[in-house]
Amino acid sequence: METTTTAPCITFHRQELGAAAAAAAAPAPAPAWADMDTDCLAHVFRRLDLEDLAASAPLVCRGWRRAASDPSLWRALDLRRDHLARFTPWSPLAAAFASRYGVSRRFSLPGLLRLCLARAQGSALDLALPPLLSSPADDLLHLSVHCPRLRRLALPPLPACDEARLPELVPRWPMLEHLELDAKPSAATFPALAEQLGRHCPNFATLKTSGAVKPEDAAALARWLPRLRSLCLDRSYMPRQELLAILAGCRDLKELSARGCVGFDDGDEEVARRGARIERFDVAGSRMVDEDEELAGDEFCDSSYVDVM
Repeated sequence: METTTTAPCITFHRQELGAAAAAAAAPAPAPAWADMDTDCLAHVFRRLDLEDLAASAPLVCRGWRRAASDPSLWRALDLRRDHLARFTPWSPLAAAFASRYGVSRRFSLPGLLRLCLARAQGSALDLALPPLLSSPADDLLHLSVHCPRLRRLALPPLPACDEARLPELVPRWPMLEHLELDAKPSAATFPALAEQLGRHCPNFATLKTSGAVKPEDAAALARWLPRLRSLCLDRSYMPRQELLAILAGCRDLKELSARGCVGFDDGDEEVARRGARIERFDVAGSRMVDEDEELAGDEFCDSSYVDVM
């Protein structure tokens, strides 16, 4: 007589099906951050502050280090934000580098700048520096070598000797479109700088600076940068004739701001007539003579200029 084992087999199969159903119903475990795709991590890292991106994320694991080294994260570098607090010996950024990278000496801006540019791998497009350069000449040379694709550059006031080197560095930034200088270079340097920008940067369109605008400066703008689209000379010393020379020469201007200047009156009819063709023309608060200075009228009519702004 044959015996059957149907019942036990059915029971066994039911148990298997039950286990499979329970497994299917259970939520799938969340993927580990370390296993995330590098592009996804890089997208998340774009929301990190510079401190976390430079000194924290790379030390979590190899995947995070690889994502934090993505050059796209380092294309726009504004080092001006909270720069005084960042580079004190007791700042979180300095402490992080001291403990995680073994930096024994005082952390400095040039060190961070070189780290950022190394990770950008030549792809940096936008760079703004604070006035903490220890060796401006060396730092500017480093920039010119490692930022060939630079489009926007903002620089702090520079010593005269380093300022004089700017014209020779401009040809290394052929894609430059925007230049911001906290202090306008002297008349010995500015015309040469304008010439180099006009010769070597075909897409250059925006200049922002402040200082004493002399006849040779205005002539250089009109000659070498006639296609300038935006010019900001707020809080400059700019006599009326220099402003009129700029308006006559830079015919493509869409925006000109000369707020709070000394050397012309904001109600000057000729200035207003010449500026009427410009879409955004703003000379509010400008005046012929600085009201805070006790200057005689004759003193302001000679050819002397004081570079104090």
